[in-house]
Amino acid sequence: MKHVLILGAGRVARPCVQYLQKYEWLKLTVVEAVRESLARVTGYHPRTTALNQILPQDLAGFIASQKADLVINLLPAESINQVAPACLKASANLVHPVYVDPAVKAMEPQVKEAGLSWMFELGVDPGIDHMSAAKSINAIHAEGGRVESYRSICGAIPSAEANTNPWGYKLSWAPESLIGASRRTASFMMDGKLVEWLDGVTYEHAFLEEVEGLGWFEVYANADSLPYLETYGIPEATTIFRATFRYVGWSETIVAMNALGLFSQEREKLEGLTFRAFLAKRCGAADPPGAEAALCAKLGLRPASAIFLRLKWLGLFDDRPIPASCGCSRDLVRLLFGERLYYRPEERDLVVLKDEFVAFYPATSKRRRITSTLIDFGIPNGDSSIARTTGLPPAIVARLFLEGRIPTTGLVMPTLPEVYGPCLAELESEGIRLQEATVEI
Repeated sequence: MKHVLILGAGRVARPCVQYLQKYEWLKLTVVEAVRESLARVTGYHPRTTALNQILPQDLAGFIASQKADLVINLLPAESINQVAPACLKASANLVHPVYVDPAVKAMEPQVKEAGLSWMFELGVDPGIDHMSAAKSINAIHAEGGRVESYRSICGAIPSAEANTNPWGYKLSWAPESLIGASRRTASFMMDGKLVEWLDGVTYEHAFLEEVEGLGWFEVYANADSLPYLETYGIPEATTIFRATFRYVGWSETIVAMNALGLFSQEREKLEGLTFRAFLAKRCGAADPPGAEAALCAKLGLRPASAIFLRLKWLGLFDDRPIPASCGCSRDLVRLLFGERLYYRPEERDLVVLKDEFVAFYPATSKRRRITSTLIDFGIPNGDSSIARTTGLPPAIVARLFLEGRIPTTGLVMPTLPEVYGPCLAELESEGIRLQEATVEI
């Protein structure tokens, strides 16, 4: 019997664990510090051991003691800097659904030398987007075509009926991930021109785009698109652009919050301050009653503006004391996001992924626009869409690896045919499918 060690039982873990529980040749061990989360995710399944504990200091020794054939890390993204070295020391194969960290990338020669497989970027974005892109690109190249442009836009947002707050957003991830993205640098290429927007400037360049059947959304460039020219094998492309969907109004609010320094991690003395007093001080007001006027003056707003009303609704003008746990403005925003931007159990989230290629075929002198669109809703009183689209791909790829169907060692990406082919097919059987369309232009 194969053994899988799963670290973390957070928001995306249940679909991953429950998928693997279907296979009688697998036993699982799930490690989680929060007892309630552990119970929800494991369901006390007979072939699943639930360990209610924090990660031990000697993580490599712990992983080695488990004698697992594979480790799936579902802890927050930054945990990989602890988990990856421990897996290398313990000679453990690894699955992690988010981006390859540069420090992890540097370990690849050692991973290969040890004969290990570390499978990364296996969520929805990154993950399903890579699989969809690789499938389309390989088909274009097989027909003798050249990729001129590639755009990939993805977003996890409330469904229309669950869009019940003025922010147009609710948390299906931990608040830390959302806040971290608010200062992220974006790099891409548009018509052969390299573009880089530092420290959240990307939100100042948002634009609108329609998704058929859903309506209009805001789009902003996300992270670094340029490495995917090599990852996808499309050096001929003159446009590569990866971005995020949000409801209209999100970007202007993030721009305002960045102008106020609300995502700063610089330590501050917040003890004894109310939220109102903090905001007044941040805006240069002499006393808390002047917070509204000071905010409007600093940002050039009117009290009736949507940005002002969103910040007020969030609680930044509240007279309650700031908790002692908040040591910087980022902590304060994390707290408010967690308190206000939440889903009720009966509400559905929505994942939208839109991949678009423009390909030229020299043999026929024809040019085509090829799109792949994923529209997936969460299950009321069940798993969210982001949990399923993030939790199922790593589970599927873990199964494929343990069945001997992914023999590649080193860092394994979902752009490999032996990964994306069976994984996309299995996702379809789970109700997660991309709709494809091709038109000549």
